[in-house]
Amino acid sequence: MAGKISAKGAVIVVDDSGGTARTISSDCNSFELEQDAGALEVTGFGDGSKNYIPGMPVYGITLNVMYNSTATTGAMTVLRGIFGSSTSKTVSITPEVGGQTLSGEFMLDALPTKGTPDGVLEIGTVHFSVMGSTAPTWA
Repeated sequence: MAGKISAKGAVIVVDDSGGTARTISSDCNSFELEQDAGALEVTGFGDGSKNYIPGMPVYGITLNVMYNSTATTGAMTVLRGIFGSSTSKTVSITPEVGGQTLSGEFMLDALPTKGTPDGVLEIGTVHFSVMGSTAPTWA
């Protein structure tokens, strides 16, 4: 049995507005990969329990991001440049060093910014939804 694996070495890459892949891993303090089978209920009258089959899969990516406005490479610079884009952007996440990468075409759903006068400025939680007809893949 494998031991616990740290996500400390995760690599998070997002295309900027020009299509250049930008690594924003150091600006992210957590991530979540949404993978849902899109269960459809198919329970019949004689079934003893609810019954489901897989439907259309649902994929999404949620990042908790710190504010970094460094020119071209900072997370805020990259995300601000793609927010509201009418074209999809490639987002890739490799959760563990040497592991597989989830990659696909996504849109940035929202771009919040929050902070306190005596605290840290951060983008907060951002979510990416699949854009286009091709599901993200692991490779």
